[in-house]
Amino acid sequence: MGGIIFKQINKVYPGNIVAVRDFNLEIKDKEFLVLVGPSGCGKSTVLRLIAGLEEITSGDLYLDGRLINSIAPKDRDIAMVFQTYALYPHMTVYKNLAYALSLRKVSKDEIDKKVRETARMLEMEELLDRKPKALSGGQRQRVALGRAMVRDPKAFLLDEPLSNLDAKLRASTRTEITKLHKKLGTTFVYVTHDQTEAMTMADRIVVMKDGRIHQIGKPQELYNAPINQFVAGFIGSPQMNFLEVVIGKNDNGYFAGLDQAEFPLSDQIFDPEVLDRYLGKTVNLGVRSEDVIAVEQADQRKDALDTIVEVYEPMGAEILVYIDYLGRKLIARFEPDETDNMNEDLKISFKPNKIHLFDMETEISLLHLPDN
Repeated sequence: MGGIIFKQINKVYPGNIVAVRDFNLEIKDKEFLVLVGPSGCGKSTVLRLIAGLEEITSGDLYLDGRLINSIAPKDRDIAMVFQTYALYPHMTVYKNLAYALSLRKVSKDEIDKKVRETARMLEMEELLDRKPKALSGGQRQRVALGRAMVRDPKAFLLDEPLSNLDAKLRASTRTEITKLHKKLGTTFVYVTHDQTEAMTMADRIVVMKDGRIHQIGKPQELYNAPINQFVAGFIGSPQMNFLEVVIGKNDNGYFAGLDQAEFPLSDQIFDPEVLDRYLGKTVNLGVRSEDVIAVEQADQRKDALDTIVEVYEPMGAEILVYIDYLGRKLIARFEPDETDNMNEDLKISFKPNKIHLFDMETEISLLHLPDN
């Protein structure tokens, strides 16, 4: 069992520097939970609080139903994997894996059994006699994971473990860690600033900024229904496009107006009472790159913008098109054959059921406004 519960946790450093504030979270047993956010948002501090490497300023932290605020790190039965691997350079892989068990006075036979089982699971049996300097970055990361695994902990804490790997190795190691979680059936808490890692690995994602939780949910929930503009812009690659628009209404219904263009707003998606409150007001319209559509130049539809193509970025199965609308920069994602006849001038529109709207002051989505 490895469930972890934060109750009103705060972490304040000397000088009144608040790293984590009003933090409430329940991490389920066997869950793969990812903490994501920009540098300095407090995500690594949360991990260190679980490990006992930082003292809690206020609040309560529970592991497997037991209050652990004052329990020493070595007695928490938690394993932590760092981005720097932290391997002993003078020891072989075998001895690196065995070291923690030998400190616990585990018998040699049991150590040998656990080390070889772990090496087999991580497919690194042929590496046991090598020293870290003879290993690649990916192999070192597997050894760091293995050293945590042999202890059979209640929870694994992983602090940006892939940040030192190149792009290709990051992708393959990401898959290995996900498969490992399924094999072990243990709680994983994973910290990253890379939202691609978060989207592809997590059961649930916690999006943080300035020490606070902004949204918790499954990857697709956060992608499709971000609670505010920060989450909308942080989750997804490339990030969501934003434009300032004015909410209006005509005989055909509600629309988001931008210069002469009027983008219809579905009253099946947006609450008419909310839209009525925003009539005549400026809000931020958000739309993802795949929800930008190309329109025939001769088409006189009102929900379209005349833009200029600045750069094409071929990605193989898709092409990212960087466009300019009167100084506002947008990114569209198209199939390769859609760009065959494109020139510098491009007329675009947006899929009506994929439009997001955000309050200009609070940046909260109009779909998630608190009840008045």
